[in-house]
Amino acid sequence: MKKIKLNIIVPSLVQGGGLRIIFSYANYLVEQGHDVVVYVPILYAWTKVRNGKINWKTSAGNFLRGNKVKWFDNKFKIKPVFKISDAYIRNADIVIATAWQTAQTVYNLADSKGKKVYFIQGYEVNDEGTNKIEVEDSYKLGMNMFTIANWLEELVEAISGQEVKVIRNWTKDSEFIQGEKQVNDPRAIIMLGNTAAHKGWNLGLEVLKKAQEKYNCRIILYGIRQIPDLPESFEFYQQPKRELLMRLYSEVDICLFPSIREGWGLTVTEAMAHKCAIVGNNTGVVLEICEDGKTALISDSKTAEDLKNKLFKVIEDEKLMKKLQDNGYELAKKYAFSNQSKLFEEYLLSLVK
Repeated sequence: MKKIKLNIIVPSLVQGGGLRIIFSYANYLVEQGHDVVVYVPILYAWTKVRNGKINWKTSAGNFLRGNKVKWFDNKFKIKPVFKISDAYIRNADIVIATAWQTAQTVYNLADSKGKKVYFIQGYEVNDEGTNKIEVEDSYKLGMNMFTIANWLEELVEAISGQEVKVIRNWTKDSEFIQGEKQVNDPRAIIMLGNTAAHKGWNLGLEVLKKAQEKYNCRIILYGIRQIPDLPESFEFYQQPKRELLMRLYSEVDICLFPSIREGWGLTVTEAMAHKCAIVGNNTGVVLEICEDGKTALISDSKTAEDLKNKLFKVIEDEKLMKKLQDNGYELAKKYAFSNQSKLFEEYLLSLVK
């Protein structure tokens, strides 16, 4: 099998689900004998982003962080460089843009830096819509593009007029729970604590408060940043280590997914791998792979009332909850990392034949 030199361009090393996906693929490729370098700019300024103006706050963070990633055990080299340009990027077979900010800059690199590839993990238009033109223009650069979901494939193809590859997201094989799942009485519910508008934070919080008030549920939240003014009875874990997060999934019965707009939503498949019943809005991975009443209870209206009614139904009906847990577990196994990582490697190799 051919071994490739791969450059990956990331905006920063700040913890997030999208970066975990990228870094896990990079580790896998290194294990297969490929040569991978992840580049992060010290000077955070991108072509066609804020007219090329420097974001000094992010630049300072990138500088202070250097090549250290506390939240991920990387086997690949991380190389901070002054900026992403031909002078600082090595020659390679492939170079990957990993966010809309990076797309134009990667496109502008010399051909010797690698065949241009664009990894799209979401429709990255912000909640205010102020970057819509720039995001959609990034799809029209003519780079090889791959994404994580069929709905994103259809969207990007419609905008770009270009074929897009789909490689769905995954859960690590080692993170699937083994054996029977305990049933809690009262029920335990987990939800990602992210206050971004598109994550449906206010919606989810309202529903969880009502669930605890009526059923005395144990409520577990986790996230990168501490969230003020949470009910004292709610548990919040800030940047939990991976082992702790997996244990929390194993301890709960239900995962609430209130996102209004989502590229994928790793919370869902991670929870499925731990036999949590999914109750969520019809977006991201729920829209992509779930079936209402079989692998999740799905809200099409994305309203607090509908989401609450569906959550209450699962809380009250243990037989239904067990059905969703077992079916979701089997569904998640179809997207184990051992399967999806091979598809990723095969895709890259197909570009350099």
